[in-house]
Amino acid sequence: MTIHLKKNFCFLLAALMFAVAVAACGVDPNVEQNEESSQTYEVKIDKDEEEKMLDGYHSYGAGKTDPVSVGGVEVKVTDFAIRSYELAYMIAQRNFKSVDQIQIDPLVQFAFAHVFFRDLNEMNNKAMQYRETKEAQIKEQLMIYFGRDDFDVKKSVLYNPGKQIFEMWIPEYGCNIYYKIDAVNIDKDKAEIITTFYNELKRKTMLGRTTIGIEIKDGKPVISSLATE
Repeated sequence: MTIHLKKNFCFLLAALMFAVAVAACGVDPNVEQNEESSQTYEVKIDKDEEEKMLDGYHSYGAGKTDPVSVGGVEVKVTDFAIRSYELAYMIAQRNFKSVDQIQIDPLVQFAFAHVFFRDLNEMNNKAMQYRETKEAQIKEQLMIYFGRDDFDVKKSVLYNPGKQIFEMWIPEYGCNIYYKIDAVNIDKDKAEIITTFYNELKRKTMLGRTTIGIEIKDGKPVISSLATE
């Protein structure tokens, strides 16, 4: 098999794996489900939080005050709670102490999707769509979310060296997200956002809990770590 054919095969395989992982939306086939998912939790639902029958997908949450101030910088707690869901349950990066521990393919996939969509659970395409983007756009998203753009993104299988672009087929990823932000721990220029995710709007059966680390870098909040229970 030639290098070119190998590259195309790897690209298609990666795109398919990414599509399957996100289409599952909340179920990582590589993670063994534990007994905690069947536990019952009582969470008060606001009257105006009723699930809407709309053409699209939404995040339904509750919890701590949003935004908060970390080192004098405004941090939108809800946004980072949703990022933790995307990384843990859609991109299958459940635990990392630094962004260097994320492999280049899922890192580029995360950035690629965010070039086109603010919240990945709202990706409600009617059919598989081909998308392409440039290296500068990938690195821009990595800078926004991780405060760094020094990754060798061209090593990703999503990079087509012949066209000098990144490309991927994006199917329908949409799903609703149900969550409660349990705590926001602030320490000088760092913070931890602890979020519990549920399987339904009434938030009775727990899907899992994430703790996403945030730090202030160059006056902006960025993701520094993630732990998933």
